Amino acid sequence: MKGKIKLLSLLLALAMVASMFAACNNGGSENNGGDTNEPVEIVWWHWGNPPKDTTTVVEALNKMSAEDIGVTVKFNWATDNEQKLKTALSTGQKDDIAFTCAWFANYISTAQSGQLADLTEMLKQDEFQTLYKSMPEFFWEAATVDGKIYAVPTTKDSAAQNFWTVNKEYVIDTVGAQAEFDQVGTALSTVTPLLRKIKSYVDNGGEPYPHDLTAPLNFNKSGLNGFEAARWDMINGSIHIGDKLGDDGVKIISTFDDEETLADYREMAMWRKEGLVNQDAQQIESELTYQVVSKAQGWEGAEAIWGNQKDYTVAIKAQHEPIASRATVIGSMNGIFANSEKKEEALKYLQYINTDKDYRNMLAFGIEGENYELTEEGTIKTLNDQWAPGSFAQASTWIMTPAAPAAPDMYENVKEMSLNATPTDLIGFTFVEESVKSEIAACSSIFQQYASALACGAYEDADATIAEMMQKLEAAGYRKIIEECQKQVDEYMASK
Repeated sequence: MKGKIKLLSLLLALAMVASMFAACNNGGSENNGGDTNEPVEIVWWHWGNPPKDTTTVVEALNKMSAEDIGVTVKFNWATDNEQKLKTALSTGQKDDIAFTCAWFANYISTAQSGQLADLTEMLKQDEFQTLYKSMPEFFWEAATVDGKIYAVPTTKDSAAQNFWTVNKEYVIDTVGAQAEFDQVGTALSTVTPLLRKIKSYVDNGGEPYPHDLTAPLNFNKSGLNGFEAARWDMINGSIHIGDKLGDDGVKIISTFDDEETLADYREMAMWRKEGLVNQDAQQIESELTYQVVSKAQGWEGAEAIWGNQKDYTVAIKAQHEPIASRATVIGSMNGIFANSEKKEEALKYLQYINTDKDYRNMLAFGIEGENYELTEEGTIKTLNDQWAPGSFAQASTWIMTPAAPAAPDMYENVKEMSLNATPTDLIGFTFVEESVKSEIAACSSIFQQYASALACGAYEDADATIAEMMQKLEAAGYRKIIEECQKQVDEYMASK
């Protein structure tokens, strides 16, 4: 009997010791969920193709984020084909973060279809005020769909500004066209004297266009970059309807009902006739690497980036003032899968990557000393191409260190441009297209037949071609779309 009592006492003592060890391993917590210090792994569908080295930098990133916020990340590289991500979203996968924007896994439609988590209430919590206050209120207004926020905007060049650019050594120094370049502006007609001077110089025995270019202005089949961007807050770019900036009131019209826009299309057709633009534009698929004269969206200081790895300096002249619209603000965003089981951790990570400068630099450039080094000027010099993700699709550029040869204050200038831009009247407007879906599809198909050639100046008689196109659009219900959009705009403006 005494032996049994001793054995029972020994077993009880062992059980107590085991219980004490278990309590210590759980940090003294009564939580039965395991080690509470274990970091939580989330899955991020990151835009673009995987970098060459998908291991070393990710390990360093996860070591840092695990220590700072208790979250690590596993990257799913979405490539530049949105179909994989759209399938993951539409089939209800339980992944966590998804890149989305106006042009990839369309943010508006993805949010409206219930495939992204509603972040509105979470963003009101004290825990996430650092993220919420990192950008102005109009950014969140642009991200609002039917009264709710479904993704975090990436603060970058979030106000659009287009610039005329030139090969400085050729256009300014060799051709001597500084005066003509100083006069370029919003209307295409302001650029004509510059193009004519360059062509006249070449035609009269001057130095040929560099890099085997065939005209003063060269582009691919998409035509001139940002053809209609300078004057419009576009509601639906595929069917060319929007509110013309600078006009009184808010009125939805077709860009092809606007005389200034029509004048630009006529000017483009004239440029082609005179040989001021390349005649083979419609046969060129890719963006051209080199230019004589061009147009690009950017900011003051972007010329350093545009001129990088080229054998000439890029000079710029603004086409118009910065425009902050819904399209510009939602040009890069990250949302959370509706079925994610780690929404809090995912939003914690989004706050982290948008507000922690050291982690943000590593996310963009890799490991200091291995992938990049800091220069004496305060910029980043990349050492190799082992880690080169699409950094614009990740998180705020406002807190990043610029990469050489950009100026050290480049992102400060980008931030200032974005903050000082005046938001458009319709920055938070969502066009609910359900009642005119078939008309939009029909009109989009018609525009696809004409838009590229018009933007390249390929039609000899631009007015006759546009009249023919508009006749087809009218028959397809174009006015019905515009009327429905105007009705919704009126309701939106009345509710503000």
